[in-house]
Formats: sequence, C-alpha cells, structure tokens
Amino acid sequence: MKESYLTKAFQKTVCERFPEREAVLNSAFEKRLSELRSEHAGASKERLRHLESQIMPGIAIYETLQTVMPKDEALNAVHGYVEERAYRLKKTFLRLMRIPGLYKKVPGIFAKQTPKFFGNSAGFEANEIRTTGGVWRIDMTRCSYHDECVRYGCPELCRCFCDSDDITYDELHPNLVWHRTKTLGRGDDRCDFCMKVMK
Repeated sequence: MKESYLTKAFQKTVCERFPEREAVLNSAFEKRLSELRSEHAGASKERLRHLESQIMPGIAIYETLQTVMPKDEALNAVHGYVEERAYRLKKTFLRLMRIPGLYKKVPGIFAKQTPKFFGNSAGFEANEIRTTGGVWRIDMTRCSYHDECVRYGCPELCRCFCDSDDITYDELHPNLVWHRTKTLGRGDDRCDFCMKVMK
C-alpha cells in the first residue's frame, strides 16, 4: 500500500516539533489508521483509492495532532499539508497548459474522468448538467470525503479537500474558467462544479 503524502507530512511535523514524543505520536497515528482500515475492510477498490490516499490518513492525523495542540491548530496543520500538495499539482498542470490548444480539451477530460474516479462505486453521486461544447458542469450531491468526515465527527476537515480543488484548478489558463459557488464540505447542499472554455 503506497504511503500517503499526508503521512509523510505528519511524520515531518512530529519529528520537528515534538521530537520527545515522536515515537508515541507516530504509534498513535498508526494505531488509529489501522482501526479506520479495519472499519472500511469491505470498501470497493474505487472507494479505497480515496480512503487510503487522503481520507483515512487525514482523519487519523487530525485526531492525533489534537492530543498535542489545540483543535484549530491541528486543522490548520492538515490544511497546510493538503494545500502544499495542491500547489505542487497546480505547477504540473500549468506546465501541461503550455501545450498549444490543450486547454480546450480540459472540460472534456473532466467529463470523462469524473465518473471513473468519482462515481457511485467510489461513494460519490452527481447530476450532470452539461458535459459538452467546452463546458463541464455537474452538481455533486454526495461525496466520500464529506460523508467520512461527518461520520467521524470532523466535518470541518472536509474543507481542506474542497480548498485544494480551488487551488489546483483555478486560473490554469486565461481561456479556461474554474467556477464553484457551493461545496458539501462548506455546509452547502451540493458541490456545483464547472470548468469551461471561454469562447
């Protein structure tokens, strides 16, 4: 199982800020992550991709950090880990956008890949509004990230992942617009995703 970027970031924080408790905190994190894995033993392969990469490590880290720092500081720490990764992804996408004309294909790529990685089998539900003509627009009405954060009593944690989307996809190209006014993680009734090519 590939180690999550969140785990590496957490271990770095513990090593730098709490060296005298490093072993104890790492052990507590691993124990909690193991418990979460046991509770999701029957999850689909598609759902596990999200659970393993971000959701379960995020919850385990958030809970563990709260034993050595205030809740808001623990939340900011996890947000920082997610944000840092989002900026790295954005740099990659910005390099790709230098390929002439590629930006025009982005809404179509989103339309094709979203059902594959964010479909029902992964714990998501969405209503397609428009997915042709240079426009990708859907309303996500159910999200695994939101569901799991609510389930484990930390709905505020989901906003970290919502924010990462905005960091990653906003302003990728002058003729490409990322637009979203609502997210489940911020307390709304849906995530109204939109990516469109400006004519």
